[in-house]
Amino acid sequence: MSERDTSSDASRAEVKKNSTSILRFAGMGFQLAAAIGLGVVVGMKVDECLMWEQPMGTALFGLFGLAAGMYQVLRALL
Repeated sequence: MSERDTSSDASRAEVKKNSTSILRFAGMGFQLAAAIGLGVVVGMKVDECLMWEQPMGTALFGLFGLAAGMYQVLRALL
């Protein structure tokens, strides 16, 4: 195997590793967005059921979704 083939194989491995990392982080971003979105939707339903004038349920459940999403991201990174 020549030096050129070896460098080409190493380059391909690096590209594959980078694309895997990008997909991993993109997946974490979608997971975080889904957790926040789900929290907001649940909070809106709580506000609607309890007939609150202020959107306290939306705020609280949105923050809960943020905390849950951040927990998932941090757990995946560490």
